[in-house]
Amino acid sequence: MCSQCSYRHYFSPCAAVGAIVLNEHHEVLLIIRGKEPGQGLLGLPGGFVDAGETAEDALVREVYEELHLNVTTTQYVASYPNNYSFAGVTIPVTDLFFAVTVARLKGIRVQKGEVDGWVFRDAASLRRNDLAFETHYQALRAWQSMQK
Repeated sequence: MCSQCSYRHYFSPCAAVGAIVLNEHHEVLLIIRGKEPGQGLLGLPGGFVDAGETAEDALVREVYEELHLNVTTTQYVASYPNNYSFAGVTIPVTDLFFAVTVARLKGIRVQKGEVDGWVFRDAASLRRNDLAFETHYQALRAWQSMQK
């Protein structure tokens, strides 16, 4: 609160999105993170929601930017609170996860500097320490429970 005018500013979390993309074998598409936090670890494609953008629009944009894939449908899975630490600053984030379909999986091209590569993995075989963020692990577990 400002001591001069009594204005109170609330520091609300930023929004971020993550995509669960499957191949024909029901394996999850994971990126290999190209920068901190979690450089070299696996993660779901996604990123921050820009001002004026819906979560779904951000998801479409981020999947295209990171992998050059066109999202055709989205289905909400879950959301989780997260803390994103970078360059000595930690910001609160609400991560929103969606299962998505893409027009086609051929022609994946990674965004240089952001993504070092990609792999398909069986979601059930992933351990928490394989992934850059706890929320990605939680989202994959939530998605798996929806499949039963």
